[in-house]
Amino acid sequence: MHQLFTPILFVGFALASSASLAQAPDWMFALEGAYVGRHEMQPADGTTELITVDARMDGKRSGSEDGFVLQLSRETEDGIEKEAQMWSWNSENGLLEIMAIQDGQRIESEWFASQKGPTVHLTRGGSVAGQAAIERVRLERLPGQLRLTKQYNIGDGEWMLLWRYILDDLVTDD
Repeated sequence: MHQLFTPILFVGFALASSASLAQAPDWMFALEGAYVGRHEMQPADGTTELITVDARMDGKRSGSEDGFVLQLSRETEDGIEKEAQMWSWNSENGLLEIMAIQDGQRIESEWFASQKGPTVHLTRGGSVAGQAAIERVRLERLPGQLRLTKQYNIGDGEWMLLWRYILDDLVTDD
């Protein structure tokens, strides 16, 4: 009995440790829940006044415990625009993998993550308006609020705002 139990116990520990290696880092758990607030974005015409619309984000933990499924909703002139995203933590490479569905198209990206207190910076190389750029998303979990801010830098040291979500915890009456 003991000889049979030892290999089973070893396999059980191996499976448990591999599952724990794939678990999302603690900072990702801020994505879980429902949030409502506003989405601010830079207008395409280059004016400095931000366009502000109502927004909502719903986040649920993925079944594999390595990430979250997000649904982002924004008000538009034509109604409500929705976007689905899957944020998965790749523990082997230490990267956040984001897969988004926009206008029926699948868009994938990988981000480096660095945490400092309640703030996490996600960084990657990319392009903005046809120019090579460093893209950065700042995720902040504050009491009762979640903020996501996307900025870019084209190499001149100046970070420019693309968009930001300022979302409050959704509180419902039970």
